[in-house]
Order: sequence, then C-alpha cells, then structure tokens
Amino acid sequence: MISAHCNLRLPGSSNSPASKAIDLASKAAQEDKAGNYEEALQLYQHAVQYFLHVVKYEAQGDKAKQSIRAKCTEYLDRAEKLKEYLKNKEKKAQKPVKEGQPSPADEKGNDSDGEGESDDPEKKKLQNQLQGCFRFHF
Repeated sequence: MISAHCNLRLPGSSNSPASKAIDLASKAAQEDKAGNYEEALQLYQHAVQYFLHVVKYEAQGDKAKQSIRAKCTEYLDRAEKLKEYLKNKEKKAQKPVKEGQPSPADEKGNDSDGEGESDDPEKKKLQNQLQGCFRFHF
C-alpha cells in the first residue's frame, strides 16, 4: 500500500499546485487503504496531473524533480493496478491487488508496467506527460 504521508517537501503556499498535489496523493492513499478503490484511482490520477505541473513550472533543482517523478511513477503504477482490479471485479469477485504483487494482467504475461502499448487513452496521455518531464534541458 502506498503510504498516506507524502514525504515531498515543496515550497509554496497552501493553495499552490504542489500543496494540492500532496493533499490529493495523501487522500488517494487513505481511500486506497480504506478499500475505496474507485475514489483512490481518481485521486491518484489527479495528484499525478498536479505533480506534473509542479515539475514543469515550479520545482527547482534536479533532486526535487527526480523525487516528484519517482512518486508520479509510484502513483501511476498503483492507479493501473487499481484500474485492472476494478475492471476484473465486474467480471468476477477477487481479492484486491496488494502493492508489490503482480496484477492479473501481469500474471497473464501482459505488459502492464507502462512500457508497452496501452489501449487506454488517459493512461497514454499521463505517460506522455510524465515522459516529457523526464527530458532534461541543459
């Protein structure tokens, strides 16, 4: 399970995108822990969008950007597992996907680690945005 406390320390006011991103990520982890997977999925996705904004426009220093990118990857991975669980839940009853365990798609040999092709346009959009943040400008 992703921890409910986000360790990222970002400058800004309580209304800044950085604060909003941290708040959303914390709420997502709480909902995830409580078993409210649909709500957690939405919150993780929104948190990543805010974090991407922070990386692009606000974060200063490579160390801060690297830390944010790592969290974004973690949240996207968890969101993908929740999405897969919710999708399969409609087909059959099963236990929730625990963090660190392969999702049902992983067990079938499907590529759900975000490196292969995805049919989900929203996931593609977030991945493209995240990849754009990985490009360093010197």
